[in-house]
Amino acid sequence: MEEAFEPRILAFLCNWCSYAGADLAGVSRFQYPPTIRIIRTMCSGRVDPVHVVEGLMSGYDCVLVFGCHFGDCHYVDGNLYTAKRMDVVKWLLDLSGVGADRAEVRWVSAAEGQLFADYVTELTERTRKLGPFDPETFSLPLAAVAGVLNSVRFRWLTGMERQLTERENVYHRKLEEDQFKQVLKTVAGLEYQKALILEVLKEGAQSVREISRKTKLSVYEVSLRLTDLEKAGQVELKGYEGTTPRFISLAA
Repeated sequence: MEEAFEPRILAFLCNWCSYAGADLAGVSRFQYPPTIRIIRTMCSGRVDPVHVVEGLMSGYDCVLVFGCHFGDCHYVDGNLYTAKRMDVVKWLLDLSGVGADRAEVRWVSAAEGQLFADYVTELTERTRKLGPFDPETFSLPLAAVAGVLNSVRFRWLTGMERQLTERENVYHRKLEEDQFKQVLKTVAGLEYQKALILEVLKEGAQSVREISRKTKLSVYEVSLRLTDLEKAGQVELKGYEGTTPRFISLAA
């Protein structure tokens, strides 16, 4: 008889609230599935978005981030940054085909041991319905998502949010928060396409059509992003195979 699938879930817990809530769940003997592997952090804001992707790359079926409720963060607004970053991570996971449900964020206080247990039970059941996650199947899109989250352009833009939405840009204008989110997702989408291409070019010289087939991007999209990458000094024309141009990556 085939054994029932039991998810492996990686959970990042902030020290001051959610980890204390998990501790309370333990001493109070609240029941929840033994599916999570916990990493304790000082603040949910210290969980780099790429850590979520690395958790999936390592074979976990889901990655969770638990933090303090809004207004209760020990470091004032670390959980606000977490919420915004996780929103983009989930959007990228959907874009890549991995699925947004493979990552989640929840808020638990030090006094909410039962809520912590309920969340673990809920998210375990959801992951069980999703089924096992195979990182090999999604190795290319996961590497591309990690490439986006590590890219200089993306990190610079996320770091400029407060400047652009609360203060002003060089033209003395502010962006509404929804406008900034749209700009961030637009940039993330373009960076994702470039990251896919760079991952494929690690295999060696490729033509536009070969890159298109492997990345599932259109020939037009590949051509546009190759132009961007050439201008950035990350890709160059290697030569021709007959009349077909072939490109190589210059990325370290």
